[in-house]
Order: sequence, then structure tokens, then C-alpha cells
Amino acid sequence: MARAVVRLVRQSPEYKRRALHYLKHSWKVYSLSRALAKALEDSRESSSWPGDRLQVGSYMSERVEKVTRLIQREAKTYAAS
Repeated sequence: MARAVVRLVRQSPEYKRRALHYLKHSWKVYSLSRALAKALEDSRESSSWPGDRLQVGSYMSERVEKVTRLIQREAKTYAAS
């Protein structure tokens, strides 16, 4: 199957451009989703410390929000292209 994909990409530059675009998009979404999972994991771990809940909770919440916005922006950018 990989050989068929390579042949297809070699036949048309347009397929190559689309394949590279899709690959870049998928890697960005993958890395952002890993960052989001890590932020949520850190948030859960830090919420177990009663004294740190509010201060650490707001920091973790901002981190999760930031990664979520990045994922949404990447998805919109990919959909528009």
C-alpha cells in the first residue's frame, strides 16, 4: 500500500501538496491533543492538594483553555484551506 501512495504522490504534484498539508495538520493536532491531555492530567493531580486548589487550578485552567483554542484554530485553518 505504501508503494501505491508513493506512486500516486509522484504522479501529481497536487496530491503531494495535499498529502504534506494533511500530514502537517495531523501532526499539529496530535501534538496539541497530547499537550491538552498533559494539562488535564496535571490539573487533576494538582487538585488533590487542598491548599493549592485555587491558585494552581486557575493556572491549569488557563493552560487547558490555551491548548483548546490552539486546537480549534488549527481545525478552522485546515477546514478553510
